[in-house]
Order: sequence, then C-alpha cells, then structure tokens
Amino acid sequence: MQVYANSNRVSPKTILFFILILFVAFLPVSTFQFFIKNDAFSGYFPPKFFMSESLHAGHLPLWNPYINFGIPQYGDMSSGYWSPITWLIASTVGYNAYVFTIEIFFYILLGGLGMYTLLGYWNVHSKIKFIGGIGFMCCGYNIGHLQHFNWLSGAAFLPWCMWAYLILIQNFSFKNLIRTALLFYLLFSSAHPGISIGTCYFFVAIMLFQLLSKEKTKSLLADIKKTGTTHLLLLTLVLILSAGMLTGYLDILPHFLRGEKISLQNSLSNPTNIQSWISSLLPLSTVKNESLFQTDPSMRNCYFSLTLLLFFITALFTGKTIWQKFLLLTGLAFALLSAGGFFKTIAYSILPGIGYVRLNGEFRIFAILCFIILAAIELQKWKDKDLSFSGTIKWIYYSLEVILFAAICIGIYKTLSTKEGLFYSMHTITAQPGIALKLKALVDAVSFYDSFWIQGIVQMLLLWSIKYSLLNNNFKLLKNIMIADIILASLFNIPFTGAGKASVADVQQVINKSPNGIPIPVVQPLKNIDTLTTPEKGLTGDWSMYNKQIGTVQEVAYPIALKNSVTYFERKENNNDLSMDVRPYLFTAEIIDDSSISNIYSTFGFKKYDAVVNQFSPDKISLNIKTETSSNIVYLQNYYPHWFYYKGKERKAVEKAGFNFMSAPIPQGESLIIFSFEPMLVKWMMAISAFAFLLLFSLLLILKTKPSSLSLQ
Repeated sequence: MQVYANSNRVSPKTILFFILILFVAFLPVSTFQFFIKNDAFSGYFPPKFFMSESLHAGHLPLWNPYINFGIPQYGDMSSGYWSPITWLIASTVGYNAYVFTIEIFFYILLGGLGMYTLLGYWNVHSKIKFIGGIGFMCCGYNIGHLQHFNWLSGAAFLPWCMWAYLILIQNFSFKNLIRTALLFYLLFSSAHPGISIGTCYFFVAIMLFQLLSKEKTKSLLADIKKTGTTHLLLLTLVLILSAGMLTGYLDILPHFLRGEKISLQNSLSNPTNIQSWISSLLPLSTVKNESLFQTDPSMRNCYFSLTLLLFFITALFTGKTIWQKFLLLTGLAFALLSAGGFFKTIAYSILPGIGYVRLNGEFRIFAILCFIILAAIELQKWKDKDLSFSGTIKWIYYSLEVILFAAICIGIYKTLSTKEGLFYSMHTITAQPGIALKLKALVDAVSFYDSFWIQGIVQMLLLWSIKYSLLNNNFKLLKNIMIADIILASLFNIPFTGAGKASVADVQQVINKSPNGIPIPVVQPLKNIDTLTTPEKGLTGDWSMYNKQIGTVQEVAYPIALKNSVTYFERKENNNDLSMDVRPYLFTAEIIDDSSISNIYSTFGFKKYDAVVNQFSPDKISLNIKTETSSNIVYLQNYYPHWFYYKGKERKAVEKAGFNFMSAPIPQGESLIIFSFEPMLVKWMMAISAFAFLLLFSLLLILKTKPSSLSLQ
C-alpha cells in the first residue's frame, strides 16, 4: 500500500464531529452529572491542584509539604509534573474538579484525532480514518482506565508520535524533526512510566522494521548513515527537552520506594489476561465474574468496535501487506506481554526496564493501536478491490453470528435458571430514591450472564447492519453504524469502570473547603488537624492533601512514597511511642540522633519554646524562635537531600532527626531560622528544558509558515 510523506490536516468539522461523539459516548461524566471515580480525584488530582495553588501564590512547586510529610514534587512520575500542558493549565485557569475532568477528555479526544491522522499515512479513505479514529478514542483501554489519568495522557500522544516518526523517517526536514521531538517529549512527560518504557520498545521495533524492509540501493551504507544521523538528532533533542524530567527522576530514585526493580511475583500482577480478550467482542461481559478474569476490571476491556474486529480477523486469513505483517506480530507481542505469565517472566529477565512495570495491562494499548491500523488497512483493501460479501469475510461473519447467538442463549438460560440478575432485581432498583441511586442499583444488579445476552443482542443487531452496509458498499452507513457501536459500548461500560455516583459539583464542593493559596500552617498537634467525613474522603481522597496543614496521623495511599516516610508509618504502627500525633510540625528536642529516638518521638524530649512563623512557602519556612537552653528545632518534613537551614548568613545542610525528619541546632535565646529546599541542579535542568521547549515550539511555528524546510542530503 502506498504511503505519503506530507501531513494531512484535520478539518474543524472533523474535530467538532469527534467532540460530539466523545460527549455522547461518555455522557454520564461528560455532562458532569457523575464524577470520575477512584484514583482520578484521590491520586491524580491532588498534585495538580497543589501545583496550581502554588503557582497562583507565586511559588515554584518543587516540594509538596502536604503529602505524607513532604515529597519532591518534581520526582512525581504519576502527576504529569513535567508536561507543558499541566504547567499551562496550572498557571492560567488553575485546577478544579471541572477543569481536571475536561483535561481528561482532552487527552481522549487527542488520541482519537491522532489515530485519524496516523491512518492517513497509509492513504486510507477519509471514512476509514474516521472509523479508526473513533475506534481508538473510545476503545476499551480508555473506557477501562478512565480513572487513570496518566494512562490516558500517554495513550493520547502515541499515534501522534508514530505519525510524526514515520513522516520524519520517510522525509527528513528540520520541521519534521522538531515536531517529532516535541511530540515524544509530550508523551514521556505526561505518561505513566510503564507506557514510556513500552513506547521505547515499540519505536525500536518500528525502526528495525523500517531499516530491514527498506529497498536495497547501491548506496546502502549512505542510507544507514542517513538513518543513524536522523535518529541521533532526534534522540539529542528529546534528551535536551527531557533534561529536567530525567534529572528530577534520577534525583528521587535512591529515596523512592518503587525506585528499584520489583520482584517477579509483583511484576505479574493485574494483567490483561487471555480471557479478557473476550471483551473484543462482548465488552460488557468483563465487568463481572472475578473468578473467571482474576484481574482488576480496568485491565479487561480491549474493545475497538465490531467493524474493525471483523476486518482484523479477516486480515488474519488473507494475504497481508508487509506493514500488516509487522503490525500483527508487534500487536501480538504486546498482547502477550500484557497478559503477564510466561511471556512477562521472559521479558522480566531479558528486557531492560520491563521489570519495573507492575501493572501489565497498560501494554495492551500498543496491541490495540496495532490491531486498529491493521484492520483499517484491510478495510481499505476491501474497498479498493470492490470485493463482494463472499469468501473469507463471509464465513468469518457467520462465525461471529454463531458466537453471538450462543452468547445470547447461554445468557438468557443461565439468568432464568439461577433466578439472579436484572429481571429479578427490578423491585430493588425502583425502590431506590433519586436517579443516581437507581442507576447505581441497576449497575449492581447486572449479572455476568445478563451481560452476555444484553451485549449479545446489541452486537447481533450491529453485525446485521454491518453486513447490509458491506453488501451495498455503503461506507457512509458503515461509518454511522460504527458510531452507534462505539457509543453503546462506551455507555454500557462507563458506569462500571469510570462513573462514580456523586456529581462533579459534589466533588468541587469538598475541594472548596481547602484554604486559598499557600497559607502559613497552624502550629498545632497533628491529631488536632481537621479532617473530612468518610463519604467526603471517598470523593477527593485524604484531606491532608488539601487542608494545607503539615502532617498526617496516618499514611496516605499515594504512588510516590519516600522510603524513610514509609519506615516511620510502619514503625509507628508497631510502636505507638514513636507516634508524632501529639506534636506540632515544629518542636524542639535536646537529642536528635537515632541512638536516642525516644527523645525525638516521645514527649520526654519535648522542650518549651516560643516561635513565630514569619513566612511559609512549600519549599521554605522562616521562623523566629526563643528557647531557654540550646536545643534543636525539628521540622516535620521528610529528611531529603537539598534541604538547608540558615542562621543569619550561615548555610548548612539540615540534620537528620530520628529516622525520617529534619532539624537544625538552635542556641539559647532568640534566633532566626530558615529551612530552605534548594535542588539547584534540578532547577537548572528545568530551565534548560523550558527554554528548549519554547525555542523548538517557536521554530516549529516559523517553519510551518514556510513552503518547505531544509532537508538532510
């Protein structure tokens, strides 16, 4: 199949159409009537909210003092800290529940438009590009991981990076080089680490495929040199853009609980196992029956539409282009890797970085990407040859029809014989007050066998419609069937994997209780810090991430955990004498080393003092303190490199208090003490990254206005 080297523009009409489909497909949450549940607001939103509040208060968010006694925010690999999009939003409109929800949908939309653009590389028809684009936008990966922000943001840039990379390899220009580097940085800076690792292997595979499949020429050595130069320039630009991010991650790794290769047993957790791929035909069936799937529900959905599935299977049994062969092998490799088990065990031992990935299900996005492209190419071949509905595609169609008919029969029989499921719960559902509770009861009432007959009937109707459109060679109808298909599949599954029973307004109401800006924390015992009710915590996560007070009486479940902080909570649980709950975040102690831990953590080491906090920012605190004897001021922030204390003009590294906090010596009488977090190397690398991004982005805009760019000869 012929490919092209120029970008095809996405028209405003196409973008609006994608937005409309996205809005309808995600209707429960796109209308803000229901919030995105679980990890979205309890894990991914708090650091973005902190960044927003810090920037609007005039502070650079390097250190977050609120999460488990403080973490270096720049080392957070889950929050999209290094993404220019995060900084743009945080520094302008700021983050709230509504903005965060819109940002999630922005990434999902971006992924769909990226697939639409990528398919143009193979010169497929515009309607087929549309089918592939919405198939990727509303695929089971996005539906299943609606709560996992950085899984969605990483997936969004994947097709864009592939498109830009293929164009760059085929037609080198400085415009194409800069565009590709910027897109790769946007992916790496916003994605979950597992997706970044998978991306590296995915594009190495494409690079080798391009090199090995290249037509032999008399100047093969020159071609290899040219390809090597292109990749060296691309790698150099991506590394410069990533200077701050790489420095920040390397800075935290020695102190980070997950900074080391995990055990083989833990690396096999939460796969998209083989049985989960039943969702490619019956997506609703994976929301129930834990004993069958034995993995988290978010990892099971692999759906990318009935139309694309039909042509994907057809491609398996017909002649394939060289691209289709590559996509099939690569997609199967990632599908097997995402399944864990034997294949992940091998990869764990021989492939660098794979042993750091704990949730294998995220690798299936690469499989879905490959399968959609493979199916779209097959659909284009079918259209080009004006084939009739006969032969291979006909028997595959009837095989799917038989499977669906069997699913309907089994589902109805089991539902009636067990007398469980939707029909037998209608009284309970209708008795619930309010639409939200009725919908929640409806979702809970759907049984595994209900999902078989419900989804089976819908799929059968869609399959008949697909057959009719193919018989009449009506691609406009096929596109409309595809839209109905993907919308129904999304609406069926979102209540199980994405939508919580409260509204976005309910979440925002809780967030509004957070003080504005970055106030001076109250010097009070940790146990006296206000908290939320259990239902409110279910909406936003632990209140210690929002109340802008320092310290927490219990460990907050958060992906970034420092080793010494975890040690404190573990020891505290086993020995309550080590608890700091009765202490304020500032106090004095006579002895601070490990040999006399009791003097730090018990009330016997508590000395009387008078202190006034003059200034406070996330990474700096200034206080006047008066004591009767020389002592040590303890600051309940995790001991971490780059923290210093100032007494007058004297600057020294903070001392370690106990096994996880920091302190500074203070003389008898009055003193001015300043604790300051100063990661200078990270700051310099951050400045380099920011300057490089702005420079390259500006150059790209300039080059786009020119008719052509300089080429590498």
